[in-house]
Amino acid sequence: MPKKTKIQANADQCSGISAKLDTLIRLSALNVIKDIKPQKEQIRTLSDAGFGPSEIADILKTSSNTVSVTLSAIRKERTSAQVEEQKPAEAPVETPTAEEAKTGEDGSA
Repeated sequence: MPKKTKIQANADQCSGISAKLDTLIRLSALNVIKDIKPQKEQIRTLSDAGFGPSEIADILKTSSNTVSVTLSAIRKERTSAQVEEQKPAEAPVETPTAEEAKTGEDGSA
């Protein structure tokens, strides 16, 4: 069997480090969401942290389909909220005071 080259040994070491970092990241994610109760909010938090649907599914021990459907609903909610924020506020309707109502528009009684 041929000896590993220095590059192959470094690649193996990097792969091991990467796996350990992945484990630490998942544990950190679980710690962040442990107090968040609704699964939808857990999914939102993990997605906002940069996790993809399959990663979120692995962390939450659920199906990637569940995560994808939930993320779709979250995107729709965010889009609706953005549309509402962009709508111009309606001009307030000025109602005449009691005195203005008595005198009429021209100021005559």
